[in-house]
Amino acid sequence: MFDELVAAASAPGGGAVGAWARVENAACARKLAAMADVLERRRGADGSAEREQWCLDNWDAVCAEVGAVFNVSLGVASHQLTLAWALRERLARVGEVFAAGLISFRLVNTIVYRTALILDPDARAKVDIEIAAQVTRWGPWSVARTERALDELVDRHDPQALRRLESRARGRHFDVVDGGAGTAGVEGVLFAQDAAVLDQRLDAMAAAVCAADPRTGAQRRADALGALGRGQDRLECLCGATQCPAAEPGAPSAVVVVHVIAEADSLTEDSPVVLDGAAEPDGAAAPLREQTLAEALGPPAPTGTAHTRPAVIVGGGLLPAPLLAAKVADTATLRRLVHPGTAAPEPRYTPSRGLADFVRCRDLTCRFPGCDEPAYVCDLDHTIAYPIGPTCASNLKCVCRKHRANRTFNQPCYERIVDVLISDGETQGAYFERSNGGGTPVRRGLQRGRRRGYGRNMRRPDADPRRDVAACVAGTDS
Repeated sequence: MFDELVAAASAPGGGAVGAWARVENAACARKLAAMADVLERRRGADGSAEREQWCLDNWDAVCAEVGAVFNVSLGVASHQLTLAWALRERLARVGEVFAAGLISFRLVNTIVYRTALILDPDARAKVDIEIAAQVTRWGPWSVARTERALDELVDRHDPQALRRLESRARGRHFDVVDGGAGTAGVEGVLFAQDAAVLDQRLDAMAAAVCAADPRTGAQRRADALGALGRGQDRLECLCGATQCPAAEPGAPSAVVVVHVIAEADSLTEDSPVVLDGAAEPDGAAAPLREQTLAEALGPPAPTGTAHTRPAVIVGGGLLPAPLLAAKVADTATLRRLVHPGTAAPEPRYTPSRGLADFVRCRDLTCRFPGCDEPAYVCDLDHTIAYPIGPTCASNLKCVCRKHRANRTFNQPCYERIVDVLISDGETQGAYFERSNGGGTPVRRGLQRGRRRGYGRNMRRPDADPRRDVAACVAGTDS
C-alpha cells in the first residue's frame, strides 16, 4: 500500500502535491505504529510488571528511546506515544484510515484528545466506528468545527453524557478578582446560549462608536462590559467630537440575535437532568465513610445519554438537548425550517427568507475550507453566477466577505477550486468543495478550456436528508 502511494506521488503531473500529502500521512501512521510496537514489546518482556512501579517505568523508558532516535524532548516523545497507543488500543478503525493516508496527523491528534474521556468500552467502540466512517469528509473543516462534530458523537454514545451536563451546568459562576493597578480580572462559566448573547452584545456595543474613538477593539469590549454593569445599553464614544452620532443620548441600542438549530424532537427532550442547585445530582450515593476505596475513587455510575440529538449554536458550539428543552425552548422565537426538496428555483436574485434560512442552517459557517465565520454574517453567493445560475439551494452557499473578495480578485482559486495545477501550459487537477451535506470533498475533473468552472457537471442535488427541523432563534431586544 505504501509503495503504491509513493509510486503515485512520483508520477509526473499536477496530482503530486496531494499524493505526497497522502504519503506523508501514511508514513506518520507507520511511525506511530512502530512506537506502539516498542511499548508493547517492553510491556511483554520479563519483569515488565515490576518495572511499572519504578521511577523510570516502561512508558518513560520507551519515551527516552524514542526521543533519542527522533532527536526530540521527552515531552514530545510522550505526546506522540500517547497518540500511538490510543490508535492501537482505543481507535483501531481510525488508525486504519490514518494508515491509508486519508487523514492528517493534526486531525488524528484532535480525535484522540476529544475522545480520551470515554471509559465505557462499548461506547468507545461505537465512536471509533462512526468516526472512521465519517472522518475522511472532515478534511476541509476548521479545528473548531471538527471538535464540535467529535463532541456530538461523544455525547450521543457516552453513558456519562447527562452527568457531565449536570456537573458543568451546576458549576457555572462569574467571579471578579482584583488585578491591581486599578484593574480587575473576570472569569466565569455561563450557559452556552447566554455566553453567545453576551459575546455578540459586546461586539455590537464596541462597534457602535465612531472610527475616531481612540480605543482598540479589545478595550472597547472591556469598556462595554463595564457599561452593561452600570445599566447602560450602549458604549459612550471617546472621540471628543460634539456632533458624534454615537455620543447622542438617543442612539439606538444594539440588537443581538443568537441562532440555534435543533431538530423538533430536541425541543421536548425529557431526559431527567438537574441543572440548578448546589446539591450533587447523585443524591442516592452512600456517605463517604460507608464507601469502599474502589467506590470512592471510581467513576460515578453512568446516567445514560439524551434521547435526541443536541442543537447547534450558529458560530458556536453544541447545546445538549436537555439544556435546550429546559432553558431555551420556552423563551426562544421558533421558526420552522423547511427543506426545499425539488422546489423550482426562485425567479429573482435575492433568495426568500425561507430559502436563505435553509442555506445558512445547512452551511453553519462560510463554505470556504477551514473558515469559521458564522453563516448569519456571511453573504449568500451563487456558485454559478445569476441569471445563468438559478436561485436555489444547490446553487447557493454562505461565503464571508473576505473569501467573496477572493472570488473577485483571485478567481481561479475560488470557484470550487482549491488546487489547480498547471503542467505544460495545460490545466490539470481537481475541484474540491465542502459539500452541502457538511464537508464531503467532491472531486470533479477539469475540462480543458472550461471558463470559471461553469458546466453541466457543476450542479447536483442537495445532500441533506429530509428531516423535520426547527430553527430556534434565541435573542434579546434590550
